Amino acid sequence: MTKIMTAFWFVMTVLIGVGTYWISHEVERLERRYAAIQSEILDEQESIHVFQAEWSYLNSPARIEKLAKEYLKLQQIQPLQMASIDNIPTDTDAKRYRLDKFGEAVAYMPAPRDRPSDRAYDEAAENMIIDGPSAAIPAPAENGGTQ
Repeated sequence: MTKIMTAFWFVMTVLIGVGTYWISHEVERLERRYAAIQSEILDEQESIHVFQAEWSYLNSPARIEKLAKEYLKLQQIQPLQMASIDNIPTDTDAKRYRLDKFGEAVAYMPAPRDRPSDRAYDEAAENMIIDGPSAAIPAPAENGGTQ
C-alpha cells in the first residue's frame, strides 16, 4: 500500500509541476500580448492626437477663407439670382416617375425654368421681406389724436 501511495503522490507531484510550468509560460505569453496591445493602443492614441491637430489646422476659418478667395472666386449675390416662393417645385413635381429599360423607376427631370426678364429687378424688390418697420406708415399722434 505504501508503494501505491508513494507512486500516486509522485505522479501528482509531477502533474502539479508540469501544470505550474505550463501556467507560468501561458502567463508570460499573455503578458507579452498585453504589452503589445498596450503599445498599439498608445500608438493609436498618438495618431488620433496628430489627426485632431491636423483637422483643426485644416478647418481653421482663416485658412478656409484664404482658400475660398484663392480658388472659388465668389461674387456678390445679384437680385436676379433670387426667386419667389412660388417658383419652388411642389411635391407633385418630385413624385413623377418613368420606367427605364430595366423596369426600374426613374424620376423625370423637371422642365427648366424661364430666365428672369428685365422686370426681374422690380419683381425681386416687390417680393423682398423686410423685418423692420416701414417708413411709409405714419407714427401715431402724440398729442392725443384719434388712433
